[in-house]
Amino acid sequence: MDQEESFSGFMPMVDQIKLSKEMTMLGSQGELVKAHGMTIVTKDGSEYVFSIDPSDLMRLFFLTMRVLED
Repeated sequence: MDQEESFSGFMPMVDQIKLSKEMTMLGSQGELVKAHGMTIVTKDGSEYVFSIDPSDLMRLFFLTMRVLED
C-alpha cells in the first residue's frame, strides 16, 4: 500500500464529545445499519459529526482506556 500520508502540523484539541443512543441509519451502500451519532467539538469551536458502529465504539473505548493506563 503506497499511500502518502500528509500532516500539516496542526491537530485541533478536543473540547466536547457528544454521543447519541444507537439508532438506525443508512449505510454507504443504502442498507440500514445500527450506529451512534458522534459530535466532536474542538477548542477552536469547530464541530465534526460522525457515525460510528457500536463495535467500533467499543474498540475506541478499550483503546482509550489502554492508552490512559500507560
